[in-house]
Amino acid sequence: EKTTDWRLEKMTKRVFIDTSWNSKPHICYDPEKDVFFEVDDLRELPEGYDEIYLDSSIFPNMWEQLKPLIYDGRRVFYFARPWKWREIRQRFREDLKSKTGRVSKSDRGDAFLLWKVYELSLIKKNTHRYFKEINNVDVELRPLLMKENILYKTLQKLQAMKEVGVDVLNEIKEYEEKLKNIRMEIVEKAFNVIPRFNEIAEGLGLGKEDISGLTGLTALLVYLKLRSVNKCINYMKLFKAKGKDGKKKLKCNRKLARYCNILTHSILWRNNQYGIARLKDMRMTVKKLVSLLRETESAMTGEGG
Repeated sequence: EKTTDWRLEKMTKRVFIDTSWNSKPHICYDPEKDVFFEVDDLRELPEGYDEIYLDSSIFPNMWEQLKPLIYDGRRVFYFARPWKWREIRQRFREDLKSKTGRVSKSDRGDAFLLWKVYELSLIKKNTHRYFKEINNVDVELRPLLMKENILYKTLQKLQAMKEVGVDVLNEIKEYEEKLKNIRMEIVEKAFNVIPRFNEIAEGLGLGKEDISGLTGLTALLVYLKLRSVNKCINYMKLFKAKGKDGKKKLKCNRKLARYCNILTHSILWRNNQYGIARLKDMRMTVKKLVSLLRETESAMTGEGG
């Protein structure tokens, strides 16, 4: 069994890429050939690479580049622990200096380090912790959700300007319409690409007209890969800060917490409960969502069997 795994491992061709923004090329490292090369667009990658490993910087213009690669059957992963870069650079400093001639940050160095991290994770059997796969749902919906988040923040700023007497009423109406349109686009796409999205929405009591709530649901399904209630709650910090320095220590993913709030608010309104969604309500939403996901995954497994 180990021999089979080893042979499959050797047969798979991989490339490790330090992604770049705007006009800079992406720097690629092929560990099998031990060579660096550059591509201006990820769609220009040579044929033959079965798995593509990116650093954590997936820039907005890259989603369209990734789409044909994924639909072509290639597997694409991104580095999920960017906060460990300093530790990684220190751990492999001698290898890095030998390969690139320097220990400090460089594009070639980062591409090479991705390979070293992958190599070590194979030995420790924890590759899944360091690299997360990007699928068709990600490439279809993440760009739209990024746009929604930008429009929402812009609208918030405009509303704050209105509160202090700035005449931005026309701009507010414009961005409210833009936000509504992008949410409708997100929901339409979600029904098409997220497996059993309709069943999950119905399980939460949402109808197709609940555009805001369905947008929140879509974001949680795309971004929140966890299947543990406690991990989800901790990740979004859906509890009150305690102690003197509690608020300083209580760092959370505000973007996901906002989407959870939007979803919870829609569910409450559906049940004739008007008002602000409390943390307790949001925790209940997470529990219900995780339960529904487990049910749908079990159903899909049963169908597959």
